[in-house]
Amino acid sequence: MSASAVFFVVFLVLLIAACIGFIVLQVKLSKMDSKWPGLVLPAITLLLSIAAAMNVFAGSAYTGNNLWNIILVASVAFLSENVSTVVLAGIYLYQRDKIKRRAELAHMSVQDL
Repeated sequence: MSASAVFFVVFLVLLIAACIGFIVLQVKLSKMDSKWPGLVLPAITLLLSIAAAMNVFAGSAYTGNNLWNIILVASVAFLSENVSTVVLAGIYLYQRDKIKRRAELAHMSVQDL
């Protein structure tokens, strides 16, 4: 096996471990009593996707491309970068819904007594 293949495998394993780590961190932050910690990672990824779209827009503006082509490329960059935002926001909404249901069940059980 060549050195570049070993490097690629190690990089891929580290990338997968980082993704799993971010997902576990998002679950833990979303389970906290306050709702704000669970919104930190989705907000960061949203800001990074906006920055990527602006970077594409700014870089393409100097090449003399058509405005609609620049807007299309910036939109594709924004949407492709927002996949992680959607995943993290989905985890947040799922965990908050579970917390809300548990609180409602506890409230109903107290009222039954």
